[in-house]
Amino acid sequence: MSSTHLLPGMRVLKVRRISRDAEDSSALLRQGEELDRATVEARFTVAGEVEDICVSGAVNLDDRPKLGRWMRDPLWHEWDAIMVTSLDRITRDQHHWDRFAERCHKGGKEIVCIHDPSLDIHTPTGRMIAYIKATQAQEYREAIVKKRRNQMQYYRDSNLWGGGTWPFGYRPVVVDHHGKQRFKLVIDPVTGPLIREAYERISEQGWSMGQLCTEWNSRPRHVADCADQGSETPQCDCPRGVLTSQDYQRSINAEEKKVGVKTHIKGTKWSTSTLGKMLKKPTLKGVAMHKGEPLLRDGLPVRWADPILTDEEFDKLQITVADLGKYRAGIKSNASPMTGVLYCPCGMKIYENSSLVTLRTGETKKHRYFRCASWSNGEACRFSASWPQEEIYRAVEESFLSKLGDQYITERSYVPGKDNRAQIKELEAAMENLSQAIAQASSAAAVTALTTTLERYAANLATLQEEPFVPGRWEETSTGQTYRAKWGQMAEWKERGPFLRKAGFRIFLVGSPKIGLSIGLITPKDLEGWAIGALQGNWASSDGEEYERGAYAVFCTILDELINKLTDLEELKQENTGITSPPSCSRLA
Repeated sequence: MSSTHLLPGMRVLKVRRISRDAEDSSALLRQGEELDRATVEARFTVAGEVEDICVSGAVNLDDRPKLGRWMRDPLWHEWDAIMVTSLDRITRDQHHWDRFAERCHKGGKEIVCIHDPSLDIHTPTGRMIAYIKATQAQEYREAIVKKRRNQMQYYRDSNLWGGGTWPFGYRPVVVDHHGKQRFKLVIDPVTGPLIREAYERISEQGWSMGQLCTEWNSRPRHVADCADQGSETPQCDCPRGVLTSQDYQRSINAEEKKVGVKTHIKGTKWSTSTLGKMLKKPTLKGVAMHKGEPLLRDGLPVRWADPILTDEEFDKLQITVADLGKYRAGIKSNASPMTGVLYCPCGMKIYENSSLVTLRTGETKKHRYFRCASWSNGEACRFSASWPQEEIYRAVEESFLSKLGDQYITERSYVPGKDNRAQIKELEAAMENLSQAIAQASSAAAVTALTTTLERYAANLATLQEEPFVPGRWEETSTGQTYRAKWGQMAEWKERGPFLRKAGFRIFLVGSPKIGLSIGLITPKDLEGWAIGALQGNWASSDGEEYERGAYAVFCTILDELINKLTDLEELKQENTGITSPPSCSRLA
């Protein structure tokens, strides 16, 4: 630091940076000690300290999480010199260095480099030397990046784990690979069973992701280890809640006292978004991932670990998770349990409302009722009526149990199909290219290598061609329980309403308080005939606009048939039922 531009009292910005967690225990500490010592020796004034952790030298200075703020107004004017231990701590990109050095030169700012005290950006020779050193730093970074990429490619080719955040359900263990210690993924004894639990809860037992998140956020991390003998409630002092993926990895790092890695548990909670993303990853069936997509080799997914879920279980889970999203679509968390179950003859949903009513005694009472959503637009439909909530609940229960009470509940399970056609096409194209390469090969070794690959491709192609396309299908099985028995197990409507909706039942309220109420109960069976013609059987999911349109179409058809059988249609007209002619989907819409 012998430059004549560096004077005592100069305001310096001390900058530290590391690219990897592995440097955390030593590099940052050493940089800090050197910067502190140099500041005292030169009698500088500290304007600020910057510490960018896990930030690549390829990132522009303006975009650094911490340093970036000092590159802009007003902090740009708060320092006279930037001080680092070595030039590569500023940047490892030649173009970024040029722009930054030129900016500092024009702005009268200094760059203090402890390991290179002769660095001077204010002379042509000094700038040229700094440019050469910045170029060398960039070449070094590019060499490291290339080495890392080659290493990761080698790991992928060998089904080894290259590092990073563990896939939830797995953890790396040391294995011997050609005489060297490498890492391979195995099913984790703690998080692996949690994946099985999530599958069984959601796919088999009908839990929502919100319920599972609540369960995982509230119970101890290691229930089996912390449970008190003979007690259902674990007695422990360990952190509450199942740890998320990164927090679990950090907890293991802490337990094993690993050096240079993150060990601080943030206490992140499970959310439906986090859980949903985790459950959609093919890693759950042992499939290797690369850039967010399954890694393919010879046209087939690469398995780098034993599967936690079979292919069939994983596909079933995806269908269930997708249906859960549809089930709550457009329904607020605090909505009435009958939202999405009750409909008006006009086709719109019926919602719960309430108002305060003054009694003759002068007291006020909350009046709860159901009415058509058309009221919210300021223009009620011609079928709209206001129905007391208790009357609707009573009528729905009587109608449902009268029609279906003694029938057995059936469960519909999806059997996923297969579609190997895209992979078959890719393999066929690859085999054609290999055949041409074999014909043009000039050495026996090249022909042998190409022929071996071609034979491997052919074997995989034969496997895929056995079932090029198998459509998915739904199967029904009886639960052995009647609807009446199931109804008796649900004490409140907050359980009954969602049950009716998820099971595919839709209820249309017909009539008015003057002439009475009629319940139009549409069941999933009612939709079968309509769906065959309208949706080619694609009525499996009991949610979504297609299902709602189907239920409404069936209701219109049934209503048409009933009205056509009535001999007293004129009398009904005079009583202002609101139905002056046989309604149809097009006329009611």
